[in-house]
Amino acid sequence: MIDGKKRKEEKRIKDEDLFKVVDSTIDSRTYLSLIQIARRLNIKEYYGAISSGKEAKIYPALTRDGKWYAVKIYYVSTAASKRALEKYTLGDPRFKDVKIKTTFQLIEIWARKEYKNLARLSEAGVSAPKPIYVFRNILVMEFIGEEGVRAPLLKEVPEEAITEELYNAIITEVEKMVNLAHLVHGDLSEYNIMVWDNRPYIIDVSQSVDIEHPNALELLQRDLENINRFFEGHGVNVEPVEDILGRLEISNVKGNDVYNSSG
Repeated sequence: MIDGKKRKEEKRIKDEDLFKVVDSTIDSRTYLSLIQIARRLNIKEYYGAISSGKEAKIYPALTRDGKWYAVKIYYVSTAASKRALEKYTLGDPRFKDVKIKTTFQLIEIWARKEYKNLARLSEAGVSAPKPIYVFRNILVMEFIGEEGVRAPLLKEVPEEAITEELYNAIITEVEKMVNLAHLVHGDLSEYNIMVWDNRPYIIDVSQSVDIEHPNALELLQRDLENINRFFEGHGVNVEPVEDILGRLEISNVKGNDVYNSSG
């Protein structure tokens, strides 16, 4: 009995050693999930959050063999609103049979959706973090950055790095995302593009939709307008949105006009 208690205590201490920074926003269920993921992926330590948004926080994690992962934890108390679900998920043909009964199921769907979207981007050769694993409300991805320090967002890069070459590289990734991965980001801006070694990485794709989504064309146009606005504001010559759309297969998706007119 004493040995059993000792083993349990040693296991508890070992599990706690996984976390370099204790985060009060991590609930007990998520905490246990992180322990399971650590065992599966050979993670040695989780570190403090390096990014936080309306729906999730991202933590760097270091494996025992020196590999870094980005661990995205969706909040269990403030999931994406039902309005967002209807806009980005229910119109997506991949989720037409999804039935939502609890808030936690909603969160799990968003985590799985981002994993699937990242997988499609990876297969299409789009510059984005590679998905590693998804479990409940936790998504593990390739780490973009170095030694646990994330790459800067587009909005954070120095003025001299905001060039026409970078603009063209981002537009190229958007074209691949649409024409090869058949996805539209849906919320693209300087806040969800990372730049590392002069290469842009598309991030935060949980809301991204299939090009056959009813609002895909509208969302894509807004994405392009956001990118053009940012670069124009920094004195970079940009291409008209209409010209970019002309090269994208979504412009010819059968039924798109019908979808848009039906709401």
